[in-house]
Amino acid sequence: MTTTPPAKSILNALSKLRAKLFNNVYNPTNVRTGNKVLRQRLIGPTITNWYPKQLISVREITDMFPEFNLINQQEKQRLDEIAKRKKRGKGAPKKGSTVLHE
Repeated sequence: MTTTPPAKSILNALSKLRAKLFNNVYNPTNVRTGNKVLRQRLIGPTITNWYPKQLISVREITDMFPEFNLINQQEKQRLDEIAKRKKRGKGAPKKGSTVLHE
């Protein structure tokens, strides 16, 4: 007793129904759709939640209480490094100092 395979139209209709039932994309020609990438979880919120939120900065504190004459050590160190580099001739050029010759 031999059974004949089902017709292609029936198999296509069955796969379309299966895709709809299991919430998959019906893609009979196997064209690349990028659906695998789109289904992945977004990494943006994970990255932003990794770093703690900065409640207040040193700059805000010094602006709120100028009578205390507070000094931002990191900013002072950065400005000192820039001054050292300029002294050695390694600083950034002045704005507009580079002229393009045609």
